[in-house]
Amino acid sequence: MAIWQYLLIVVPEKSIQNDYQCIFKNNTTEYLPETEPLWKDFDGDTISIISTMDSIIKRADWGDETDICWKGDTKNEEDNDCSISLNEDKNQIIEFRFRIDLRKASNLTTTLQPILKLCEDNQLILMDLKGEIHKPKIEDLMASIKTSNATAFLTDPIPFLENLNNKKKTSFKTILIPILILMTFILIKMLGF
Repeated sequence: MAIWQYLLIVVPEKSIQNDYQCIFKNNTTEYLPETEPLWKDFDGDTISIISTMDSIIKRADWGDETDICWKGDTKNEEDNDCSISLNEDKNQIIEFRFRIDLRKASNLTTTLQPILKLCEDNQLILMDLKGEIHKPKIEDLMASIKTSNATAFLTDPIPFLENLNNKKKTSFKTILIPILILMTFILIKMLGF
């Protein structure tokens, strides 16, 4: 995940109850929590959801019939992506998440808003990385977006990286040098050198 991407996990609205945060609290891995149990009673139109995503973001050239992926134009600061995992029968969603590139404001209108409409039309809600639940409305997400790591990095990268340094108790050089090398590599690729 790129530092400028804002991630949201999508789940059916009726699957979320007052104890939804147990999904994050009970997660003992370093990875995002499993959401498959939340999809077990979803009776929405999976084919329509996938088709709508195809109209929002270009289908990626990786994935397969049960792990469907989309990827935006990274060369144009449209590093938006989405993934939907299906069960073995390919008729039931078991995981749905997407990331929005916050470097370019138009990504909010051209990609995020259509995905929010898709979620609203299918009674789906969103969870951010803090475990907060959001309705699929841009105004409901703005506080989360503003306090996200992506926004913190894009607003002022050096203090953000220094804060990471303090949290991880590693030297600033240990974190900064690989990031600068990676950013240099990305810029070289973007500029076509």
